[in-house]
Amino acid sequence: MVPYAVAVPAGFVLIWQLIKRWYPWIPNDIAFLSKMIKALRTMAYYRKKDIAVCDRLAEVAKSTPEHPAILYEEEIFSYGQMHKLTNQYAHAFRSLGVQSGHKVGLIMMNEPHYIAIWLGCNRIGAVCSFLNFNLKSKSLLHCIDLSEIKILVAGCDPSILAALKNIENELEDRGITVYFEALAPLVGRSCFCHSVCYYVETITLASSEDIPRSWRGDVKHRDPICYIFTSGTTGLPKAVNVDNSKCFAGAAILGFAEPKPYDVVYTSLPLYHSSGAIIGIVGAIHHGCTVALRKKFSASNFWPDCRKYNVTIVQYIGEILRYVCKQPVTPEDRNHSVRTIVGNGLRPDVWKQFLSRFGAHIHVLEFYAATEGNVGFINLPNKFGCIGTYSPLIRAIGNSPIIKFDVETEELIRDSNGRPIKCPPNEPGLLVGKITNSTRISSYKGKEALTEKKVLRNLFKQGDAFFNTGDLLMYDDEYRLYFCDRVGDTFRWGENVSTNEVSDTIADAGGIKECNVYGVKVPGHDGRAGMVTVVLEAEELDGASLYQHMVDSLPSYARPLFVRVQDELEVTGTFKRRKVNLQNEGFDLTKVGDDKLYFMCSEMKAYVPLNDEMQKKIEDGDLRL
Repeated sequence: MVPYAVAVPAGFVLIWQLIKRWYPWIPNDIAFLSKMIKALRTMAYYRKKDIAVCDRLAEVAKSTPEHPAILYEEEIFSYGQMHKLTNQYAHAFRSLGVQSGHKVGLIMMNEPHYIAIWLGCNRIGAVCSFLNFNLKSKSLLHCIDLSEIKILVAGCDPSILAALKNIENELEDRGITVYFEALAPLVGRSCFCHSVCYYVETITLASSEDIPRSWRGDVKHRDPICYIFTSGTTGLPKAVNVDNSKCFAGAAILGFAEPKPYDVVYTSLPLYHSSGAIIGIVGAIHHGCTVALRKKFSASNFWPDCRKYNVTIVQYIGEILRYVCKQPVTPEDRNHSVRTIVGNGLRPDVWKQFLSRFGAHIHVLEFYAATEGNVGFINLPNKFGCIGTYSPLIRAIGNSPIIKFDVETEELIRDSNGRPIKCPPNEPGLLVGKITNSTRISSYKGKEALTEKKVLRNLFKQGDAFFNTGDLLMYDDEYRLYFCDRVGDTFRWGENVSTNEVSDTIADAGGIKECNVYGVKVPGHDGRAGMVTVVLEAEELDGASLYQHMVDSLPSYARPLFVRVQDELEVTGTFKRRKVNLQNEGFDLTKVGDDKLYFMCSEMKAYVPLNDEMQKKIEDGDLRL
């Protein structure tokens, strides 16, 4: 007879192996939920003790003052130095009259002082508004007005100086004082005519003593500590109220990479965006590790930086890894210490190419989340192309159903009782997240109607409320979850078409460097026809080759009927491709400037240059599409 001491453990091992074979998603769920529970317990502790991000920085600085916090160019900023610098800015702002509840604008490139200014504001209860340094004129003023700031701290990069010079009169009319960051080179001293501009030259003389908690006033854990603006892909940016809870929730995303103090996290993502500031910076502060910070993303310096700083974890977003893969092949491609990359928006073609070229051992922690949202997923099992697991257990406890959605009318598909219908496997649908006390969304600053637009009420029962992510997701028979499209990024030309799928196909065509796919309205036709704007590797488009590639690779309804050629694609500061202007301009030759337009001609079996006569025939319905 087998002793109990042997039989019981052996039985558990056998059961576990059977579970892994018959229900492979259960081990993934256990791994995911164990990390989530740990993160939630930490967040609850911070909330109970009213610990802010700046407090966590002080804790790490006290326990490991000499440990590197930020590696920037040739400088090393320890946690002790960052804490003292944060205190200096807090004292300096206090001397300028900034108090609890006041708003301070911040427009700078990535640098350590950005972090110190932000957390220095928080130490005295002020809110820091992160302004996108790519914005100009109307868009920049919109964000400034929405922030309700009276003080603007700016970096001295020439592009920032030019942008502020352009709105100098408007800033003076609003009574906004501009301060240039203390240790930046004092360039452009005479570039402003009016007395709105001062140079903060006394920061280094300010006290670095700890700040009394009373200086924060009544500011609590759930009050905003910064405003982070949406990317503005569909219009003017909206400001999201970001509190400490949201910051530590973002830090939990980095936690799935299991960072240790000796790890180095590389971020070239802009700090005015949640990925850079929250997941990268707050994530590193929370876990006590080091950030290698780059002023601005550079594809050619990506791997040299990783080798220089001995980077182990890399942050990415949008298309930056596509740019990295476009760099010339070198013998040093696999000479690095990167073990994990964490981010979102990685398309399958780039995913495959990146791992094939730079190392299949790299864990891709592709995640799904939104700054203002209450639902998220992450590819902890490291499955190719997916953003996480959508198992029965996750669906049961996650309160984030995927529901049927008509992409043409952009309305929910409901049952006979008027309730939404949950999608089965392999059917794209709209992801929504249930709003509760523990799964709140972050509101937009300004009119309440802005936030209310993102809320769907009385969905499954009277009185419930769900966050409308605006994203179409799908899960397969093995419960792997995939991002499909943004609502509005799907066009219908006889059948529903995913712009991302078409983009992936076009990316494989020869001679195409970058592409942006969208749908355009055609007079006299239902739905939208496919159109793509491309950046070419050569001087001219090979219309015949591209036509054949489309015919060979895509069904007729998914083939772009129009091609527009540009020198470069317009993107947001977080590398998301703008489509609204392209959709509005469509294939109208009078609106595209000097850009060349092509039409998919079945008779010529090629994309041929579009002229005025062809455009008129299409609009009049005389040319069959």
